[in-house]
Amino acid sequence: MSRDTTRNGGRTLVLGLGNPILTDDGVGVLVARAVADALPPGAGIEVSEVSIGGLRLMERMIGYERVILVDALVTGACAPGTVRRMDLDELRAVSVTQHSASAHDATLVTALDTGRRLGLSLPSDLVIFGIEVQNTIDFSERPTGPVAAAVPRATAAVLVELGYRSDPEGVPASGRGNGSDSEMPWRAREPRRDEG
Repeated sequence: MSRDTTRNGGRTLVLGLGNPILTDDGVGVLVARAVADALPPGAGIEVSEVSIGGLRLMERMIGYERVILVDALVTGACAPGTVRRMDLDELRAVSVTQHSASAHDATLVTALDTGRRLGLSLPSDLVIFGIEVQNTIDFSERPTGPVAAAVPRATAAVLVELGYRSDPEGVPASGRGNGSDSEMPWRAREPRRDEG
C-alpha cells in the first residue's frame, strides 16, 4: 500500500517496513498506516508500506530528499515496545552484518554506502525509528501487547519528526538541532494487565 499526500511530487517519504502477518514484524506497517491516516491531504509526504530490505529498499529511496523508516528492531538491549530514533551512523552500530558477500545479503547500510558511491540520488536526511520487538516468527496480524502499545508513541514520534505534532504527551521532542538525537530512546508505556 502506498498513500501519496504530495502535491508537486514532494520529496519526503515515510516507509513502514515489515511483514504484517508475522506478529511484531509488522509494526512498521502499522505505524505507516497510522501516520498516513493522521496526515492532511496535500501534506507533501508519501507514506508507503514495504516488505523489502537491502538493495531494493535503497532503490525505493532514490530521488527523495528526506526518508523516515519505521521498522522492527531486535537488539535484546531494551524492553519490547521501546521506540528508538536513530540516524544512519547509529544503525551502523546495531546492524548485525556490515559486510555482505552477495547482493541478496546486503544490509541497508551496505546498500546505501554502495548507492552513494555509485552517485545515486539518495536522501541526505534519513531517520530510522526502530521499535524493539519480541515475536517475529509466529503468524498473527496482531502484535504482542508491548509492541501494540508502542504504535501510538511511534506514530506520534514520526509526526513530530515531520512537523505535524509538537511534543506529544509521553513522547519527547525529536531534539533536532540540539545534538540530543542519540539520547532519545522512547519507551512505550507498559500495557495494563487487561491489554495482554
